[in-house]
Amino acid sequence: MMIRDLKAFLVLAEQLNFSATADALHLSPSTLSRVIQRLEENLGCPLFVRDNRNVALTDSGQLFVNYAQEAVARWEALRLQLGQHNSVSGQLSIYCTLTAAHLFLNPIIEKFRRAYPKVALHLETGDVALALNKIAQRESDVAFAVHSEQMSNKFQFHAVGKIPLAVIAPRIHCPFSERLQQSTIPWRTIPFIMPESGPAKRLTQKWCQSMGFSPNVYATVAGHEAIVSMVALGCGIALAPIPVIEHSPVAEKITVLDTGITPPAFNLGVVHLRQRVDEPPIAAFLKAIAASFSPRY
Repeated sequence: MMIRDLKAFLVLAEQLNFSATADALHLSPSTLSRVIQRLEENLGCPLFVRDNRNVALTDSGQLFVNYAQEAVARWEALRLQLGQHNSVSGQLSIYCTLTAAHLFLNPIIEKFRRAYPKVALHLETGDVALALNKIAQRESDVAFAVHSEQMSNKFQFHAVGKIPLAVIAPRIHCPFSERLQQSTIPWRTIPFIMPESGPAKRLTQKWCQSMGFSPNVYATVAGHEAIVSMVALGCGIALAPIPVIEHSPVAEKITVLDTGITPPAFNLGVVHLRQRVDEPPIAAFLKAIAASFSPRY
């Protein structure tokens, strides 16, 4: 039973969607199906109940989740331990958003510190749009950033996963609330909270274009957390990453709109200067990231 198969099973058990899971793991749906079938054949029981519309864990699948989580955690800890190099020392500065720190750093930071006790970690949080500049200016060694076609070749990008976006609106009554209830929403009349710069701004503009309108920009704001807060206050609507929405302290004050056209997802990953890939602290961090988030098939 391969660890990579267990990782794929755990992602599917969480998302309960073959297409979304295959996309997140950079697999074809048929490859993912074969992985699950192989596990089921080895175990002699079905792990999922699935039809054309729905996917659900069986009772056996629920039990297997616990085993798979423990097995993957022990394997990753062992890999880090065996790959530890006592000579790896120095400092590693990491730049990311608060949400990325919670979702992606938390699962690996303790294991990394145990494996590389001589590497001093420094964390700075801020707007994801500033990530590449932080790396280019060597203010940070590695950063969580969103991939874009415009990314310079001097950067090396290691994908972590797809981050879906959603269109959000305030729950409180606002001057534009009635317009959001119309069968055909007059989008160009609704105030829009726009990202200040970076891939988020480009993806927002791309979605607005696909919907056939130019946004009525109420404000441009740096950082998705701040954008979500402004929406909650009733300032307008916006696009925001679903993990940011779910972990926001004002999550109960916003609602997700069904717009008919799904906004494009972020391709999130870790980035560093290409010429620094062999520096021991950076190489060690990339190894930890790959062990936790990048199963290979």
